Amino acid sequence: MSPNALPARPRLAAHVLARRHLVGEEERILLHDARTGELLQLGAREWGLLSAADGTRDVEGIVIAAAREGAPARVPAAQAFFAQLHAAGLLAEEDAGEEAAPRAPATSVAPARDPGALDPRERPLDVLPDFSLHCDGRGSCCRIYASILFDPEEAARARALRPEVLSGGARHERAFTPERGAWPCAASVVAMRDGRCAYLEGEGGAGRCSLHAAGGPAAKPLGCRTFPASFVDDGESVRISVAVECACVLASVGRPGGAPLVDPRLRARGDLDERIDVATLPDRVAVAPGRAAARAELVAWSRRLAAAAPPPDVAAGLFALAAAVEAKGLTGGAIARFERPDPLDPAALAPWLAALHRRAARRAREDAAWRSERDLARRATQWIAAATFALADPDLLDALLLSPVCAPDRERFYLRAALHGHRLLGALPLSLALRDRAARLVVARALPLVFAEAGADDPACAEPIALVEAMLRGHGLDAYAFDAVDGARAS
Repeated sequence: MSPNALPARPRLAAHVLARRHLVGEEERILLHDARTGELLQLGAREWGLLSAADGTRDVEGIVIAAAREGAPARVPAAQAFFAQLHAAGLLAEEDAGEEAAPRAPATSVAPARDPGALDPRERPLDVLPDFSLHCDGRGSCCRIYASILFDPEEAARARALRPEVLSGGARHERAFTPERGAWPCAASVVAMRDGRCAYLEGEGGAGRCSLHAAGGPAAKPLGCRTFPASFVDDGESVRISVAVECACVLASVGRPGGAPLVDPRLRARGDLDERIDVATLPDRVAVAPGRAAARAELVAWSRRLAAAAPPPDVAAGLFALAAAVEAKGLTGGAIARFERPDPLDPAALAPWLAALHRRAARRAREDAAWRSERDLARRATQWIAAATFALADPDLLDALLLSPVCAPDRERFYLRAALHGHRLLGALPLSLALRDRAARLVVARALPLVFAEAGADDPACAEPIALVEAMLRGHGLDAYAFDAVDGARAS
């Protein structure tokens, strides 16, 4: 077959995420290309065709199957539609059959290891100390994420408990789309109504999970039950920390008596639900461009930094620490720079803010074409774009950096949680990740000005740091950091 020819039995590629959104009463299907970030909006009839394209039917068979489901189309029109998807790189190649197969479920089989090494399942759980969660029940986290995953059992239970939601009681596909690619798949994603999980009750800035109300906490999918906990195996222990991505997290700081991140009776990794995604730190970690350190060295450094005296301005401390790590590596001198930093240099920070503004402004334009005005993600992107635009004014940026930090306890907890959970380690070298987090804190400091001007009173606005974190990770705006780094290299 020609590499450009339409597959005889087309199906959606695994790198494409199909998401159903209801904007008011209008249904929209968005195809997200995870490789490029591009979006393609479909109507219900087009999605009917694509849903019938499971890799077992030719185009004529797809048309017949789609017509049975109320999505009639003519064969030439269907051919043209699939040709468009194929040209955009959204269809799977016929020899890539592994893409269509469900992902293997998690198993309890331990990987090969040195005979004298500790079984990973026996690694102790190291839970972020002195933190418990007080959920305010206002649904901020349920209104801002692009995907809420259900495994097959969870989806069936949800449809049984709330069969009227999207009329999904009898038909799974009315309430869910595949996690990625086409059916069959190991997990499904629930449709969103004006950016909110379809199972969330209430309107506007409030709402409780109707699955929780109908069946208790166990009725919710695993990701919702474990949120906002994060799990990282660093070779010594499984660090359990918290993602600072919901207003409830920061509102819980210093408040005892809330819900623990995990059941206190659990002691080791093998006690955790095997479906929980436990990330593993690699043997070597990039700490600066062109420089790496052993995992054990990084873990020890992280503990020393967590025990250091926090500076009055955490963002300034992170920027100073980044420069010290690039100059000296993971030494005690670097942490001393963190504790006693120079004031943040606006000129050094400006390229990071400008890169985030470009990303957020572009996303805001894209969102305006299909997201509801009531959609929290749409409004949050607009707020971040407005804040970063305002910070392009040198006088405003100078004034903000010279002002006392309004919520130092929030910023210190943000860093403590990130260090405990190794959340600074990822695609960026550590030194660049430190600058990225400093930029996020500065944007969060500017957001209250934007909220006041816009008259924003959503509960999610109460904790700007959490709003920035949720949008950057959950909606891909964190890619701005690569733009900032590339821009710095080019200049």
